[in-house]
Amino acid sequence: MKKKVALAVALACTAAALTACTSNETKFADELKAAGFGNVAKPTSETEKKSKKIGGRTIKSSQKVLEAMVRVKGCDLEFEKVSGQSGYWLDELHVNGTEPDWPGYPENLRKQQVESLLAGNGPKPEGFVACYKPNEA
Repeated sequence: MKKKVALAVALACTAAALTACTSNETKFADELKAAGFGNVAKPTSETEKKSKKIGGRTIKSSQKVLEAMVRVKGCDLEFEKVSGQSGYWLDELHVNGTEPDWPGYPENLRKQQVESLLAGNGPKPEGFVACYKPNEA
């Protein structure tokens, strides 16, 4: 009997954890949609673990990072945010299955700001010209 109760409690905890993850992912998608991105792919999450040695002790920490792909003007853009924190950032541009380096974006870009950034004269990553279609939504 105790095993059945323990199993039921474990399943309930797992379900609650999955619901919490889904809730954060859904909120992130809603946040991007509110910023004007209409075609947000289903967000995913991954946990980043870090450890730091301080003196004779090792301090371990982890944080959940949410990721979502958005298509703008023919380019697939990956946005990220740390679960539980406000704000998000443009992390990567995906071109032909690769992720060329394109650092230096400000946080919390709205769709119009991303479109201006793509159309602007600033430096662009390798392969950008192949994906960018200015007349696409």
